Amino acid sequence: MKVESLPGCARLDSRGRPSLRELFRLALSEMAGMSLAILREIFDESAYQRFLERSQLESSPNAYAVFQQENEQAKSRRPRCC
Repeated sequence: MKVESLPGCARLDSRGRPSLRELFRLALSEMAGMSLAILREIFDESAYQRFLERSQLESSPNAYAVFQQENEQAKSRRPRCC
């Protein structure tokens, strides 16, 4: 007996388990989401978003300038190695 899945749900094999193709699709979509989050951290987009929330500001050129100043000040206070 073949089990039909609903639109938007995981595709199931004849035993009612997710198919191998579906498992790979889910794994790849999860990795893509993680990769995007990592890139946002690397390029300071996440830090900027946290700054906006903490400061209760809307994104604007002025807000970004304040964010950059704050970041530069924080970097200059960090001890350097070697």
